[in-house]
Amino acid sequence: MLTAERTLTRADLRPATALLARALEEIPLYRWVLGEHITDPTLCEWLAEILVRPYLDSGFVVGSHQNEHLVGILIWHPHDVDLSPEGEPPLVPADFVRAATIPGLRERLIRFLTSPQLPSPAPDAVDVRIAAVLPEARGADALTGMMREVERFCVSAVRPYYAWTGSERLRDWFVHEWGAAPFATERRDGLDLYGVVSERPPRLRV
Repeated sequence: MLTAERTLTRADLRPATALLARALEEIPLYRWVLGEHITDPTLCEWLAEILVRPYLDSGFVVGSHQNEHLVGILIWHPHDVDLSPEGEPPLVPADFVRAATIPGLRERLIRFLTSPQLPSPAPDAVDVRIAAVLPEARGADALTGMMREVERFCVSAVRPYYAWTGSERLRDWFVHEWGAAPFATERRDGLDLYGVVSERPPRLRV
């Protein structure tokens, strides 16, 4: 089934959060952060919201729709774009009050927030941070359509894009279906994380 892609806005916060909350169990890094709470829908929605909201406000979330229903999101970020252009921080202490009261989750969240950033393969590379598609929409062109939005930006700016993922399936999709190349593997908190990078600029897909 064909999909339609567009940049999401703050008005899309609720459906974007709900979609990402459903996908967290399949994303190894965030499954680790939530730990034994991965089946708690309220905590999944809390984490999903703080992951997606700063990028919605800055215009770096692409959504894929089937029959006007959101079926996929892709969060990306150019290195030189400030997520708080008006001086307001993208996240505030109140965003973390709930997690601060839950032992285990609290410590993992602190580790997640304070760990060194995963390396970029080039100073100006565009970071593809999170990609999620609902199971019922896989096999369509949702992920490809969303990646085209990032690819167009990278082609016009003559930049590569890169992604880090704990999913071998997603790593292989980038490599075999999208022409990216592995550039690093890191092990963090028991997880193998795979870095992939495109050409500069990416080869434009049709």
